[in-house]
Amino acid sequence: MPMPPESEEQWTHEEVVLGARAALLDELDLRASALGAAFLAAPVGPRVRAAGVRASLARLAADQVAAAGPGMRFGQFLDVSDELTLLLPARAEIREDLALPVLASVVLKLIPFLTDVATRGPAAVAADLAQRRHPDTRELAHRLRASPPTYEGWAQLQQPDVDRAFATTPPPLADRKEIYHRLRLACAHALDRTLLAGLAQRNPGFLDYLQCFPVARGLRRNVVAWLGPTNSGKTHRAVLALAAAESGMYLGPLRLLALEQRDRLVELGTACSLITGEERDFASPTHSARTVEMTDFSRPFAVCVLDEMQLAFDRDRGWAWVAAYCGVAAETLIVTGPDSAEPVIRRLAELCGDAVEVNHLARQGTLQSEGVLDWRHVPPRSAVIGFSRAMVLELKAMFESRGLRVSVIYGGLSPEVRRNEARRFRDRESDIVCATDAIGLGLNLPLDRVIFYETDKFDGEINRRLDPAELLQIAGRAGRGPGSEGWVAAFSARDARRVEAALAEPQRTPAPDLLPAAPTQMHVRAIADHLGLARLGPILEFFRTRLTFPGGTFFPDVQDDVFAAAELVDTYAPTLPVEERYALACTPIDLDDHLFRSLFAEWLELLAAGRTVNFPRRLDNAGGLEALEETLKLVTIYRWLALKFPHAFTDGAHVEQIRRDVTEQTQAILRRNWGKQGLTRRECVHCGRALLPSAVFRTCRECHSRGYE
Repeated sequence: MPMPPESEEQWTHEEVVLGARAALLDELDLRASALGAAFLAAPVGPRVRAAGVRASLARLAADQVAAAGPGMRFGQFLDVSDELTLLLPARAEIREDLALPVLASVVLKLIPFLTDVATRGPAAVAADLAQRRHPDTRELAHRLRASPPTYEGWAQLQQPDVDRAFATTPPPLADRKEIYHRLRLACAHALDRTLLAGLAQRNPGFLDYLQCFPVARGLRRNVVAWLGPTNSGKTHRAVLALAAAESGMYLGPLRLLALEQRDRLVELGTACSLITGEERDFASPTHSARTVEMTDFSRPFAVCVLDEMQLAFDRDRGWAWVAAYCGVAAETLIVTGPDSAEPVIRRLAELCGDAVEVNHLARQGTLQSEGVLDWRHVPPRSAVIGFSRAMVLELKAMFESRGLRVSVIYGGLSPEVRRNEARRFRDRESDIVCATDAIGLGLNLPLDRVIFYETDKFDGEINRRLDPAELLQIAGRAGRGPGSEGWVAAFSARDARRVEAALAEPQRTPAPDLLPAAPTQMHVRAIADHLGLARLGPILEFFRTRLTFPGGTFFPDVQDDVFAAAELVDTYAPTLPVEERYALACTPIDLDDHLFRSLFAEWLELLAAGRTVNFPRRLDNAGGLEALEETLKLVTIYRWLALKFPHAFTDGAHVEQIRRDVTEQTQAILRRNWGKQGLTRRECVHCGRALLPSAVFRTCRECHSRGYE
């Protein structure tokens, strides 16, 4: 085969490269070997430098040997010296029971190495290489024995600590900096292990999360799960059992849900208290309806209902459902949720030693897709869904400008206002309701259909598409009751397709590998005492980053907003007991809001000084609905703190009056017809979809994404 001109730097034809490979095998007398056959059969790149033919043979042989020797890897080939490097697993013996896993470099001459691989095979060569002793490992071990690092935890270092730090790809022996970095991590693991062992010895239950709930562990619980889609009657069955019990709790995700179930229990003839983060209405010593964060772990109950168990997967509040399931001392624990909650229920039941019975329910009525609906012909008894406060209010204005009467429901409204808006809809004082996904929990409305204005939402971090489970949770509000017909529609073809796909083949939400476990007061106090830590922030940091629950079920979880509040609490109330500071750090407050942050800091200083904390006397509510909602948030924070620190937050009567005034003013604003504000109705110039009053462009988002201008 003719060779390319000397001036040509690269071989560009596959047949030329194959010829060069064959010539190299002839030169090395490897053509008849298995290695030679593999080399000729290997894919040929479109542009291979002449010098690369020799290097590619070296790599092929080294890779075959590495495949036969676990942990071996090809290093590099130097064509100048005709040498290649292999990285071989090795261990530096620091002491009899402790060795560092590293990669030792072995330099081999190419031709003897190739001949050896061709004649004896990769496995035999790999076995010989694995038996080699590496002087560098002995030198490293000698150095570490003679003058060990001064890292704290070196004396407690054990092989599991080293294996954990070196598990991911042992570092090359020549990279001393990386080895010492891994050793530092191993020493940190050893120190953590020693500290945690001491903490667990002094505080039973510190590492065994289930033992944080001794009353529950003293019972043999029966768990009954009612699982199914919306309108399947699961919560109804659970509440009937609760009403018939001698004592019990209802635990739900929202104050509105707790309020609704309290009212249902009263209607069934069972007196019931209402206990949430901001109020305590004691009407019964035996029964209560609570938000899940207010679970009573201190005494046994006959029945407890834990609603919406799928929220154990929630990244922000999942810890509360996990704690409630593990810690409720109930003879019968009734758990409700969608079918996707079954794996986590069975997993926790096995862990807690509970007897479990799982019942699956079907939807009591039908739920069908109506496809794309013309926004100009929205029928009464419909809910139109948007995913922000601003969008819901714009939808209200848009539909009222067409003569419809509109109720609105979104998370920023108080439960009282949301209930009143729902009442207006039930009593036919409004024709339709515009709502966020807040409609998906806690409100039973006589809806014939749910219409999605869009199926994307901003979740606090990114704008994302709703998953099928979320779509079904909202869509399922249509057609409530046995034998009912529910319809689901959208204003765009894209959103209609998403809804139809969710209805046709609902996807199961995968259960996470680990479940969140938040620190208890015992954890906080134990870490503070054992480590001598005064500030709350480092205590929470130790819990989240250095504590490991054995068993592979729970992970230590501290929310970022709790960390942010802890920093503020440590700064402005450092003299308070650590348990009180932890309670303050859990205050449901948005510290990104400058007003809330400054008031919270002021209140902390007053509380630490032993002074009374009064609610601000002057608040600007002249800004309309947004200002009223801001005031309501502040009222909620004050009431929450007043339940935790009643001796300091004593302005309850004044705050309650403000809450009532804000509620009345909000209801009055929402009763107005916003369509009389001179808004111009606008439609997408391509598809005719309704455009919100604030829309900048003449096209809707879907048409714009298709390339229209």
